[in-house]
Amino acid sequence: MKIASISAVVVALAFSGRLSAEVSIAELDDLIQVKIDRQIFTEWRHKEWAAPYLYPVIGPNGEDVTRHYPMKEGMPGEDSDHPHHRSIRFSHSDVNGFNFWWAASKEWAGHTAAVRLEKIERITSGKTGEVIPWNQWLGDGKLVLREKVRLAFIPLAKCQLLMDYDINLQAADAPVVFGDKRDGGLLVRVAGTMKVESEKGAKGDGTILNSRGDRNADAWGKRAEWTDYFGPDASGRTVGIAMFDHPANLRFPTHWHARTYGLMTANRFGTDHFKGNYNDHKTLLCRPHGTNCPACTSHSGDYTIPAGKSITLHHRLYFHHGDSQSAKVAEQYRDYTADKKLIPLRMRALQQDRRWKELIEQFGQEDFAGWPAELTVKASEALHVRGQTYSFLKDGQHAETDLKAAWKPAPRNEVFCLTLADNYANNLNDDTRALTAYRQTLAITGKTNAWQPMPATVAITRILTDQVLTDEALEALKPWGTLEGMALIWRIKMLRAYGHIYAAQGKEQESLAKFREALEIETQQ
Repeated sequence: MKIASISAVVVALAFSGRLSAEVSIAELDDLIQVKIDRQIFTEWRHKEWAAPYLYPVIGPNGEDVTRHYPMKEGMPGEDSDHPHHRSIRFSHSDVNGFNFWWAASKEWAGHTAAVRLEKIERITSGKTGEVIPWNQWLGDGKLVLREKVRLAFIPLAKCQLLMDYDINLQAADAPVVFGDKRDGGLLVRVAGTMKVESEKGAKGDGTILNSRGDRNADAWGKRAEWTDYFGPDASGRTVGIAMFDHPANLRFPTHWHARTYGLMTANRFGTDHFKGNYNDHKTLLCRPHGTNCPACTSHSGDYTIPAGKSITLHHRLYFHHGDSQSAKVAEQYRDYTADKKLIPLRMRALQQDRRWKELIEQFGQEDFAGWPAELTVKASEALHVRGQTYSFLKDGQHAETDLKAAWKPAPRNEVFCLTLADNYANNLNDDTRALTAYRQTLAITGKTNAWQPMPATVAITRILTDQVLTDEALEALKPWGTLEGMALIWRIKMLRAYGHIYAAQGKEQESLAKFREALEIETQQ
């Protein structure tokens, strides 16, 4: 999916008061140096350790906003822990069994892991800057995957900055499996002055806040569109680093391995490891070094890039003055995701997390019907999501308006039709129009064991049974014959539908037989 172009951002900068800023990027012997108005912002260090990272990172007050350790030791206010938390970097702790998160810190399970520069595709300097390095991820010296990184630097007013950190991970001749682990993703280790507290619990002056309103320790493991880590820099003035997750990314919105001692990581390859509380894992030893971690043994979050295929991840970091509210982090995120093609993805994420009121607050006033013709499909998708959300909120009238508008350009879309029928039945109590829409759903799908005709059929029989039209209800079930071959959940529902029909007909024995058969299947499952 196309990301907002840098040129569009440059136009916006005309109103920011900082059009004079110049980004200059230079390749040196052991690093790539990025300067803003002749002052160092950061360096891409790719030779001095086993993996590349960005350090130093200079904030809008001219002070470091990421931790110095282990590049510089003994700095005041810094903890000497986790030497692999090097400022800003992307990594993962289980890639085909290799631990790239720890990298050169130590050997794990008899294996070594390293990320080496392969080439630099492009360097661009000017009003904005861009550098594209290619890396090779090596396990025991052999290629595991290739990584294309795109770093883009967009100066803002008052020495603030946007930095895009995009990653394309490419499998070679064999599949690449990212294991479900909590240690992985795009990492930021903030300056010691900005942390919430030390690992030993000493209180700091920093704050973690995510887009869902979770703060500090409560933000750990939560899914969110963005997370902001802010606090005082060495000058005592508040600054922050916000990280944005792009709606087109895998498993959007991502889980956040956000720790109060200064760590913020967008980790979309971990799922089960983020269930419960962080302390749940403290007494467990994760694979490949232990076998007593349920999240490790489930493998439910493992993600495989097939041989010869790739996955692209987009992130944006916002280096800002002040806290999340004064820096308008939420507005910056909306600008980052303003492309209309992304709106249905954002809406779907909110809906799946049952954040229905928030979805309506953000998108209730959007005129999807007024979108240009080339976006008709996306507009229909968005209208369906919003209409379905209104339906969940029992706002049948608004739901009907949106669902009919979604279905109009897509009259063969059985999902849209089914949702409209459910709204008539459950919210507007209009059985006549519900029956019409359910029957239209069946006309579109035909008799199949797909999920859409099943709920339509069950709903039709319920309405007809309530109306004591039992012969018609039995006729609706007839196409399914003996109910063989369908998913057990729908077989159970169909058997119960028979039970209700026979009960309405006064056929007690037949009714009990169907209910008992349904109960037996349910009990066995």
